[in-house]
Parts: sequence; C-alpha cells; structure tokens
Amino acid sequence: MEPASRTPGVLGLQVLLCSSLLLNAVLVAHHFLSALPAPSGLLGAASNGGGSLTWSLQAARDAESVAATGCSGHGRVFLDGIVGEDGRPGCECNTCFEGPDCSVRTPDCTVNADR
Repeated sequence: MEPASRTPGVLGLQVLLCSSLLLNAVLVAHHFLSALPAPSGLLGAASNGGGSLTWSLQAARDAESVAATGCSGHGRVFLDGIVGEDGRPGCECNTCFEGPDCSVRTPDCTVNADR
C-alpha cells in the first residue's frame, strides 16, 4: 500500500494537469472559433475609425489605382513615373510605341530584341 503522504501530492498534480488541459482547450477553442471581422471590401472603403486612411492603406490604394491603368501591353506605369495628361501617373512606353496608352506604333522603328 502507498503511504498516505503521497496521495495529496499526486492528487494536487492531477488537479493541476486537468486544469491546465482545460484552460488550454478553452483558449484554443476561443482562438479558432472567435468571430472574424467582416471584410471591408475595397481598400478605398477601409478606414481606421476616424474616417482617415493610414499611410499604408493610402499607399495601397494609390498602388491599386496605378495598377488599374492600362498601357495596351506595350508599356508600364509607375507610381513615381511620368505624369499623364490628367495628372495621374502615365504610361512609360516600350521602344517603338507612343501615345497616352502606348497603343500607337512609331513608323519606321526597329527594336533590338537582344536588349
């Protein structure tokens, strides 16, 4: 038979182990089952509660706006690039293309494909 002095110690460890497991189960359930915030949609609609955008959301919105600019596949647009006719960033056309959206081919132009 076991001595009576070890029984309270073993019982205390069992209570501690069970309470630790129960607390971990509750915290894991809370973490995975807590309601996620509703998505805000487009970055243009996001705000930080005060109605103004933070600098990172403003930069993301500007980048989205620039990425939506079409250059007809013959150029690229950069946020810090040339300014177009409407004050927004304009297309920087590839060699032999010009125009506001790089859709006009330059006559008598040859392109070096190795470059």
